[in-house]
Amino acid sequence: MEIKLTVNGVTRSDEVAPRLLLIHYLRETLDLRAANVGCDTTSCGACTVLLDGRVGQVLHGARRAGQRPSVTTAEGLVAEDAR
Repeated sequence: MEIKLTVNGVTRSDEVAPRLLLIHYLRETLDLRAANVGCDTTSCGACTVLLDGRVGQVLHGARRAGQRPSVTTAEGLVAEDAR
């Protein structure tokens, strides 16, 4: 399946497996490693990113992420701060 979203200000369009979690998309496809899988339940906050500018966790599927097309990771925040 194809997902379209903006990650750290860069528009992306990628083919992914239907059950791929957004955390794995960020870490494995985009090599963005700041968000982690800590507890598998979103309780610990290791998977926290900004979704459309609001705090959210990325342990849900990439398909669902396509409904919220803007993702900002810690790497994106650092890049913004450096400008």
